[in-house]
Amino acid sequence: MSNEAIHDELGRVRVGLRFSGGKEVHFKIIGMHCATCSLTVQRALMSVDGVLSASVSMASDEAVVIVDLTRFEYSKALRAVQRAGYDIYRESVTLTLRSLEPEEANTVTRALCIPGVFNVVVNPVNHSVMITYNPLETSDNELRAIIESAGFRVINVAKADAGDFDVDRKAVETDLRDIRNRLIVAAPLTALIFALEALSIARLIPDALYAVLSFALATPVQFYSGMRFVRGAVRAFRNATANMDTLVALGTLSAYIFSVLVLLHVLSGEVFFDSSAAIITFILIGRYLETRLKLKVSSTMRELTRLYPRNARVIMNGVETEVPINEVRAGDLVVVKEGEVIPVDGYVDSGEGYVDESVMTGEPSPRRKGVNDLVLAGTILTRGYLRIRTTRSGEYAFIAQLIRQARQAQSLRIPIQSLVDKVASYLTWFVMGTGAATFIAWYLIGAPIYVAVLHMASVLVIACPCALGLATPISVVAGTNNALKHGILIRESRAIEISPRIKAIALDKTGTLTRGRFGVISVVGDGKALYYAAIAEKGSDHPIARAIIEKAKEVYEEIPSADSYDTIPGMGIVAQWNGLTIGVGNDRLVKGFEARASPEIEKEVRKYVSDGYTAVYVIMNNEVLGAVILGDSIRPEAPMVINELRRMGITPIMVTGDNAETANMVARKLGIDYVYAGLMPYDKANIIKELSTKFGVVAMVGDGINDAVALKTADIGIAMGAGTDIAKSAGDVVLLSNDLTSILSFIKLSRRILNNIKFNILYAFMYNAVLIPIAAGAVPSLTIRPEWAGLAMALSSITVTLNALRLRRSRV
Repeated sequence: MSNEAIHDELGRVRVGLRFSGGKEVHFKIIGMHCATCSLTVQRALMSVDGVLSASVSMASDEAVVIVDLTRFEYSKALRAVQRAGYDIYRESVTLTLRSLEPEEANTVTRALCIPGVFNVVVNPVNHSVMITYNPLETSDNELRAIIESAGFRVINVAKADAGDFDVDRKAVETDLRDIRNRLIVAAPLTALIFALEALSIARLIPDALYAVLSFALATPVQFYSGMRFVRGAVRAFRNATANMDTLVALGTLSAYIFSVLVLLHVLSGEVFFDSSAAIITFILIGRYLETRLKLKVSSTMRELTRLYPRNARVIMNGVETEVPINEVRAGDLVVVKEGEVIPVDGYVDSGEGYVDESVMTGEPSPRRKGVNDLVLAGTILTRGYLRIRTTRSGEYAFIAQLIRQARQAQSLRIPIQSLVDKVASYLTWFVMGTGAATFIAWYLIGAPIYVAVLHMASVLVIACPCALGLATPISVVAGTNNALKHGILIRESRAIEISPRIKAIALDKTGTLTRGRFGVISVVGDGKALYYAAIAEKGSDHPIARAIIEKAKEVYEEIPSADSYDTIPGMGIVAQWNGLTIGVGNDRLVKGFEARASPEIEKEVRKYVSDGYTAVYVIMNNEVLGAVILGDSIRPEAPMVINELRRMGITPIMVTGDNAETANMVARKLGIDYVYAGLMPYDKANIIKELSTKFGVVAMVGDGINDAVALKTADIGIAMGAGTDIAKSAGDVVLLSNDLTSILSFIKLSRRILNNIKFNILYAFMYNAVLIPIAAGAVPSLTIRPEWAGLAMALSSITVTLNALRLRRSRV
């Protein structure tokens, strides 16, 4: 065979690899722009455990991955791609369930452990399940079907961009209506049973008649009002678990069925239909109160959703036209009148007014907004009139992102919760075993069978895994809502749990410890120098000019415009006004005017310049009037925050990319002993690692792109609200108010959340440890009837919820 024929034959050969048990998975990759990118993503995917092979195409932005499903985790693949600097396209959906007990969270998570799901966050407080998934493998309809096949009823499906942010409230209100309807039936019928019992005890009606009438009244209570517990028990049984509904259903049905058998003379003893009806009624009352309290827990979240804009008034062809918010595009001119909610993110094109940003930042005083100032959707124009040039609207607006992240924050699961959930699931089986053992023990010692049933029902009903399961999530929801009210968005659960253990806190300088922009620090020489400098600079858009004009407006009512002005590159500006020649610039401009500053002015200027500040001379008719000193001023609250951190036992440290001279000057003023200057982004991350080795738990506070890596490296990353989107996405905590005192608020509030959780868990354990033996009759001369056991169970959940509600009023 010729070489050409061999070559043709080899060209038709296809070599493939077959993996037994392997599954082909497709991902859409975001951010690739060259062949090197595709190779980087491929290497990142190959580093994930369970990935057998990976092929990435830049042309289609797609990765084809062969995985071993027994070892592969979608969340790890996502993190690997993100660490490499890229992302995987994914979608999110929130399923709202008719009912969801805390101890059922693991059941939902296990059911959704399917190919294509990156993350599942279950929130039993508002009955929601947030799922992040790969749309190339699964869909929201399939996810809904999986949940419903597990026995849960889905009442709402909301995609991440649907705009219906208030489904949490609707879910709780739906549950509240269901409980109320069942309670309307149960309460009067149970009251009648107790009235008949009193008549029977007084011998006003025969016992037989009481037994028949109480059966008739208790039956609708058991099989209508109590059906939500029976359904919950059946759902748990189908998923091979047990929960509070299981205990209530077993307790009430055992009392009811035993009483029916006594009524039919199959067994001897007393009927206690009153117990089964009262248990259901008391627990429904408890659930009703508990659910009402849950509505209060998320009050801050609902304040945000009420401010989410639905429409905007857009200027089209010179006419104001009201359109749905999703139809507003970048560049559109939107009109906002006094008292209205601003519907879009953008910059003021014309007009001025005062904007209330308190709901998002926690700052009570309205801020003045004028031309070129940034305004955000969801804030309120309390006074004035604005025309806003739109930059973002609808689902992309800041308030929409904030609501989404706040909802995710409410569903945070701190590590301790996994342990508590496991204990709560075991507790249910332990209680059922204890109930069975109680019945057998009383029966074996010769007690009447109805006594054995009575004690067994009390044991089953009095135990409350619900309070234990609710202990952590209800405190997290209340605490994160309070944090949001104070302008703090907690995005990661670990931040709450480890913040009390912070030993050192690294702070960026520019934009964090300082304002991050030029400001007037002082005026040297003639006090009118600032006024004349503002006149000359009024026509300029230079950062120094803006700082001078802003300061001058605080001092003088009106700044006149110069008659003419000329900019001299590298030197400054020369203006004519009312026959006067005004020069504003550096020492080269002074020399150009052949002017000289007095020794006093020169001495003061040199002192400021040596501290890293910028001096701008003001020259009037060839005479140096004075100088305006500018610099990146330290935030006014920074000294107090640094001192308070030190008092709390936390070491403040400065990490900055700025030069050592300027960094040390700021550090001296703030009393910071540890300074790391001249750092590149990855240098900052390495410093954070060193600090972790030296101090222990380290937090990082920053605002810029160059802080993002360090924020991720730190045990807790805290991003300033006015920082870049990259920094905010890297932060575990975002300070929306851009106020450093929020750092102290976050640490204090985290401690209170943890203390609240610990109290709830301790209370739930003590409650069960003390009352289960009493209900079983193990304490001589002390016992609890099933109906009072049901009341105690209801009160235990209410107590946990009320304790969590204290976090709403907690001042930080």
